[in-house]
Amino acid sequence: MDKIEALRLRNPDALIQTLGHRLRRQRLAKGMTQQELAERAGVSVSTLKLMEQQGKGSLQRLAKVAVVLDLDGDLRNLFIGQRSFDSLEAVERTKRQRAPQRRGHRAINEGVDAGVGRLANRVADHMAADTLPDDPQGNR
Repeated sequence: MDKIEALRLRNPDALIQTLGHRLRRQRLAKGMTQQELAERAGVSVSTLKLMEQQGKGSLQRLAKVAVVLDLDGDLRNLFIGQRSFDSLEAVERTKRQRAPQRRGHRAINEGVDAGVGRLANRVADHMAADTLPDDPQGNR
């Protein structure tokens, strides 16, 4: 299957229509008429026509037709590669969890506030003593 066809099948409407056309090809490959397949599957001819032409129909009817066309094994394996769960609790356990908080902004801000506070206290002490701390760049 080429990439364009694969991309087209990502569209649900195109996918079900393609599946309908494949059902028709399988029916014809088995040498059956729509009337014969409909009778053997227990669906109406109009339902079978809708399935083949437009891909419309219920999963139950699709399964009935697939059994008659010996395609039910393909349906059984349809979602086999997907992860399955034994219970709702197992599903709940796989929910995404929040990452632990990093040394967040609060801790950083508290550290900055403490540093600014110490500096302000030193400046206030020097101003009270009428001296200025030495400026490493030599500015006064």
